[in-house]
Amino acid sequence: MTYEEIVETARSIFENADARMIFDHIAVQVNVHGEGAGIFYMEVADRGICIEPYDYVDRDGMVDTDGQTILDICNGLISLDEAIESGRFVLYGNDEKLAKLREIKYHNKRLKVNQKLVSKPMSKHVRKPSSRNRKEGV
Repeated sequence: MTYEEIVETARSIFENADARMIFDHIAVQVNVHGEGAGIFYMEVADRGICIEPYDYVDRDGMVDTDGQTILDICNGLISLDEAIESGRFVLYGNDEKLAKLREIKYHNKRLKVNQKLVSKPMSKHVRKPSSRNRKEGV
């Protein structure tokens, strides 16, 4: 898998997701490690979702994961909750804003159903940025 395939897969799933219940601006940078490594961001604004292959400087949160985990979530092989609990998907940042991502509903192609991005409260899963990241201005 390439970086471009990862971004396009995430874009095809989440740009058509239902974010009508989110009235805030939320920006999350996704750091992909391993095969298909790179950075992209997901921005929720004007009750819609945009995914672009760039970093996001003034972000509300950050994700560290690998490309296979993103593809597994997009294809419905695992839920985001399962990925977070297993440590394959690590969230950092503003837990209030990241908790609002629970309202996103996306169409799971494999299961042919709509489902929420996260079913459990995100506040348990969000980590505060480490002191190392704060020094770098992250």
